[in-house]
Amino acid sequence: MTTTVGEVRITGFAKVIEQETEKFCPKCGAKPGWVGYECSCGQRYSHWSYLKRILKSTGQEILKATPYTQKGEIVEALAYILDRKAFADKYADATLAEKGIVAKDAHAANNIRNLIIATEQLGMVVIVAFKDTNEERTCLLTHTLSNRVVLKEIIHMNILELEETMRCDTSQVRPDEIERAKKLVANIPPPTEEVFICHDHRAIGVEQTGNLSDKVVELEAILRQAEQRKLA
Repeated sequence: MTTTVGEVRITGFAKVIEQETEKFCPKCGAKPGWVGYECSCGQRYSHWSYLKRILKSTGQEILKATPYTQKGEIVEALAYILDRKAFADKYADATLAEKGIVAKDAHAANNIRNLIIATEQLGMVVIVAFKDTNEERTCLLTHTLSNRVVLKEIIHMNILELEETMRCDTSQVRPDEIERAKKLVANIPPPTEEVFICHDHRAIGVEQTGNLSDKVVELEAILRQAEQRKLA
């Protein structure tokens, strides 16, 4: 026997608004061919990023700024705190990418733990902003359902195009709603291992190396090791 939760429409959350540009040869100004980006002047480009990009609407050239950082350079990020309701009322956390983080020492681990507690117990949102090579990053420090600590990079508001999506506020839940939730989940079975295994074309020829547990650094272990070093 199965339990029907209901019918929903799955939609994209958001997308980045892309500039409408035309690409030209930086050497002669002509439009190169799309196969191999070969220009009539004899110049050949291995990637479209080497071409001159011109904004269609104004004719302005899109130039990348001088790199903010160099590869391997330590980058200083700024952290901000915002009430969760204030964030939800004004912003959207449309994800561009997720980046895992690992604390370098006990001091960092302890502070990250405190920030995660603030997001889960105090109703706060932790925003982290930094400059990465040629682009600015704005991220949310989050705690995933598998207990990973990640920086969720979000799309900046001025280049964000939202789809119609649904919001749900669970900050104030009545006891009878909790009981109804308990009854509903009691009728939904747990997943089998097969649910988490890819069976389509993406799995052909792919061999996973190592166990998932091999890729996890426990924050608490960093703190314990620091305490042991103090006692030694």
